[in-house]
Amino acid sequence: MRSRASLAKSPNGGSEDDEDVSGSSSFSDDRHEQSDADNEDSDLYTNEREEQYPEESSESTRARPSARGNRSAAPVDHTQVEADASLARDLGVRRSGRNQGQQLGRLHYLGLYSQPKPAKTKKALIKEEHSQGTPTTPNSYFQNLWISRKAEEDRAHSFSNPFLPREVGDVDRWIAQGPSPPLKNPYMKTQVLEVDLVQQKVAMRAQSFAPPMNGQANGIVQEWLSPNDTFQEDFSVFKTLSDDEQQAVIRREAEQHGLEKPQGYNVSFHYNPHVEYHHFGSSHPMKPWRLTLTKQLVLAYGLEYTMDCYEPRPARFDELAVFHDREYLSFLSQVTPQNAKPDDPAYLSFGFGGESNDCPVFDGLWNYVSIYSGASINAANNLNNKQSDIAINWSGGLHHAKKNLASGFCYINDIVLAIQLLLTNNPRVLYIDIDVHHGDGVEAAFESSDRVFTLSYHKYGIDRNGYPFFPGTGNIHEMGPTDPANRGKGHSLNIPIDDGIDDEQYKWLFKTVTGAVIEKYNPTAIVLQSGADSLGGDRLGRFNLNIKAHGFCVETVKSYGRPLLLIGGGGYTPRNVARTWCHETAVCVGAELHNELPTHIPYIQAFEGAENGGGILYPDLHNTKRHDNLNTQDNLHKLVTQALENLRYIEGAPSVVCNTMGLTEEQIMKVRAMVDEEFEDDAQDRGTLTVENTRRRKERGTGGRGERGLR
Repeated sequence: MRSRASLAKSPNGGSEDDEDVSGSSSFSDDRHEQSDADNEDSDLYTNEREEQYPEESSESTRARPSARGNRSAAPVDHTQVEADASLARDLGVRRSGRNQGQQLGRLHYLGLYSQPKPAKTKKALIKEEHSQGTPTTPNSYFQNLWISRKAEEDRAHSFSNPFLPREVGDVDRWIAQGPSPPLKNPYMKTQVLEVDLVQQKVAMRAQSFAPPMNGQANGIVQEWLSPNDTFQEDFSVFKTLSDDEQQAVIRREAEQHGLEKPQGYNVSFHYNPHVEYHHFGSSHPMKPWRLTLTKQLVLAYGLEYTMDCYEPRPARFDELAVFHDREYLSFLSQVTPQNAKPDDPAYLSFGFGGESNDCPVFDGLWNYVSIYSGASINAANNLNNKQSDIAINWSGGLHHAKKNLASGFCYINDIVLAIQLLLTNNPRVLYIDIDVHHGDGVEAAFESSDRVFTLSYHKYGIDRNGYPFFPGTGNIHEMGPTDPANRGKGHSLNIPIDDGIDDEQYKWLFKTVTGAVIEKYNPTAIVLQSGADSLGGDRLGRFNLNIKAHGFCVETVKSYGRPLLLIGGGGYTPRNVARTWCHETAVCVGAELHNELPTHIPYIQAFEGAENGGGILYPDLHNTKRHDNLNTQDNLHKLVTQALENLRYIEGAPSVVCNTMGLTEEQIMKVRAMVDEEFEDDAQDRGTLTVENTRRRKERGTGGRGERGLR
């Protein structure tokens, strides 16, 4: 019986004799000199080694019938051959490769030699761990790595000091941790604290900064506002105050709770109040009034003092035409409820009318789409100009609109317009969508580009009426174009989620997949569509998320420290939409808000009462019109595994020259295709020229010597 190295077949397909010629020893001199005892001892050595190290009993090793049988085996392990040769010299055995293996086998059998298992390098450990799929019982190296990465993750991070996830240290750790099971008693669980921690901190600060006992201010230690100085009256009294007095009340609210501009980065808020003055219809679920409530909450808490606030102008026709078809825009700009013709072919072809009439024609339609699109364009310009690190536009995020089609309450796709602007200064943009509906419009707009990666978390399947949940797209296997020559292939990742997902499950799913995407794609800017219809109790949604779980997504994306455009989207229970977007505004500036809503909020009755959330900012939503949780731990694990498998189809972060000439993405892709075609033509020309030169070189002296003899 020969050693594993001596039985190996030559990599080039030759015989083992050919392998011996290239090796350090030869079998030819003593091929027939070994006794039967030698072969028996060697067989015993091999059998014991296979018992000690079962992983070495690979398919190729088990295929060996005997020392004189079929010799097809694994490739030569030259390191093992050198080690055996060195040990043979130390033990005084003969230098024949075959005899080394046999005599070492005899020494091992007699107890004189025990082959040590070679130590594995860090790279080998990582490769072995990844080859085993999901790591559930990590080895010592991974345990130490994960402990250090967990400590890094738990440390306080900011936009200027971000947490950067790693595939091995973080993504694999999150996968091993696994999702939480569905809540057993959701109606008994609550996230409402008995004591408002923010108000408790304010009370402690008020006591610490009490004025001197004699009541005389010394000019050094100033009096701190006590909780009793808070404005206690309702809005009916607040609105009777002058503008200066109202500003003083709101400023005191911000100062009392420590709200100030963040250090190290800048946040901007882009909002045109005229967007509130539009109405889709009394029975339509889309209510622009939710923007009014959001604005009032943001102002009442004093968050305006933590941001740069802008009132952007409406977008112009030409700015919208960067993406949308001009004929479609002309129709939008002219149609009104008075001149709309439901039987007009253009009316139907542009997505209006139909059985559901999702996109109705209402007064001021063109003004409405111009205002919310202008806000997103203004926010993207702020990021490009480095005036902001995070830009917010809650009126935007209408992700279903197509190039020449209104769809799903969306008429103009402001997200696409903003991303196109970001691409003028960024080589790669990541679009993340946490709306309960698939972000099909944005995905379709950039399906042929590798400069935009779209990641969408959404409900997928059948709705309560037995129809496909709108828009019916976004399965895990939909990854963009199927043509391998298309640059956009693999640059779409869809995460389809079933009904009733809970907070911890969603948070685990989001941070695991998003971390892997950012680590792989390395975007230079991020656009986050924060649709609030994924909250529990939403009129159209099917999830059970609470406000802070939804805000966890914003907090996670912010922690990566990339320029961030945060925009709105769906959300059809206005009071909860306003609560969520107010909370996420606070997340952006690093502020904590107290749970009790300020008393001077206009329309505070929209938040009061048990059915409206009890007058607090963070009511329980996971058990409001609760949906059965159909997401098992096993299903979520399979979903993440498939998502990470899909990520393997992209080659990594594409490196491209930024567009600084105002060209559209479509024009850029055409130019890139032309350049690629020119490169291919040049390569073909070079190949043809090489063949022609070879032919001429061969024919240059043809018949020369022979012809001289015939002269």
